[in-house]
Amino acid sequence: MQITALGHSCLLLSFEHAETGDTTRILVDPWLSDHATGDAMGRFPRLRYQVEDLEPIHGIYLSHAHCDHLDPYTLVRLWRELESPPALLVPVSLQFLIPVFQEHLDDPDIRVLEGHVPMSFRGVELLGFFDISYDATNEEDVMVLVVTHGSERVLIEADARLSLEFPNFRQYISMLMRGPGIDSAVYLTTENELTGTLGSRSCGSLEERESLRGRAAEEMWESVHQLYQPMDDPMDLWQGEHVLRLVHGQGLTAPHELDSRWQRILFPVRIADRVGAERMVAEQNGCRHRIDGLDVGQIHTVVGGRIERRESAPGLQLLDSEDSRDFDATLRFFPPLGCAPLRSEPRDVDAQRVRILELLNGSFLPYLHGLRQPPVLHLLANHGGRYRVRVHYGHTVEGPAWDYVLSYGASGFEETSASSQLVQEAYWGNDLEDFLDGRCDEFTPFCRQQFPVEEMRLWVCLATPLLHSALVLKKVNLHFERARKGLCPGSWVMEMYTAHTLHD
Repeated sequence: MQITALGHSCLLLSFEHAETGDTTRILVDPWLSDHATGDAMGRFPRLRYQVEDLEPIHGIYLSHAHCDHLDPYTLVRLWRELESPPALLVPVSLQFLIPVFQEHLDDPDIRVLEGHVPMSFRGVELLGFFDISYDATNEEDVMVLVVTHGSERVLIEADARLSLEFPNFRQYISMLMRGPGIDSAVYLTTENELTGTLGSRSCGSLEERESLRGRAAEEMWESVHQLYQPMDDPMDLWQGEHVLRLVHGQGLTAPHELDSRWQRILFPVRIADRVGAERMVAEQNGCRHRIDGLDVGQIHTVVGGRIERRESAPGLQLLDSEDSRDFDATLRFFPPLGCAPLRSEPRDVDAQRVRILELLNGSFLPYLHGLRQPPVLHLLANHGGRYRVRVHYGHTVEGPAWDYVLSYGASGFEETSASSQLVQEAYWGNDLEDFLDGRCDEFTPFCRQQFPVEEMRLWVCLATPLLHSALVLKKVNLHFERARKGLCPGSWVMEMYTAHTLHD
């Protein structure tokens, strides 16, 4: 098999059929734009490419609906410029988006992958499944894809974090990687290390940033040790000499239009650090598989569970080099992030108040009851019998604000005038309204300073895709419409940055 790394989680798989000399090429999670519309962030590295250099593409697989995996701008370009349109391979968790794909991609050939149901596709077998986590998350719709070609197999984890701590599930993954007849197995994982990236942007001193770097490193090492916990199983996936774990990702960064010093503060932990840590811990625990990283812009030929050679992918131009974002713990640069809504234009406050109260009682309250972390009774007890969410309307903290209070015996949240009492969560009304209208996503406030509150449960609730698929549909459709008009994601993202944020 050949794996062309196109940056972040985007890659092109190619399988050559010896009996016919033909190939099957599948493009995975094609986000090739310079900006991430849902995250108000940029892509690293930026690519310049001609679509014909990627051809042929027989199938495009979308693991989930986040903007750095499902990018309408890239999809519209591919469908316009590819000589032959590919099949669109989507997990059943994205089936609700089929009408949007049909409208904006001119009725494509769509194949839906059901969980654990094999599908034949041009001489390879596709198998999709979901992780078994019991908690609702912002990525619960991610489908893991397994592609089998003869004795070759590749598992694409995307943004899922497989629950390998559960013995039965681990045995299932081990069976996939070391099943009969498989002599070359690749486990592809995406590592973004966003804890360090998101936290570092809001540090107010060098001491804070150094402390954050330590926490990010500790978190990475903890996850690596958990991944390679020794198992008393000779058939464990990490005992397979033909198993290759490939690490890629970390392609989300600050937009390149910003002060270049942003790139020096956002990456306290790098992909190379992750690969090195995994190699060390795997060796200590007697693992026999191989571990490596993908190089963006390179075609990796994998034979027998090892990278046999790397070569430059024709026609790809990288605009950014890795050394341009070396972390500098001594750099006295603290981005001026204002505490303000993403969009400050005047809104109808009375209408916003109605929508937000409906949101709290129609979506957030059932979410809290279902989450049970902690149970609502315990949540109230932890805060003196009242859980308070404050919403600021307008564009300044001096503007109107209302509190929404959940208490014992109440049937739901009740709106009251803002008081001096401590609040557990706080938001801008404009941002909540934008989320409801598909104009905002979980990480869009990357360009803003958040309120200093202890929780963001409502925001997390809104970002849970299977609870709010209608919001996901609005967001995806909105950006397909912009792409069809010839607009770019940069014009969407950069309008949320104020002039004093851009440069020195």
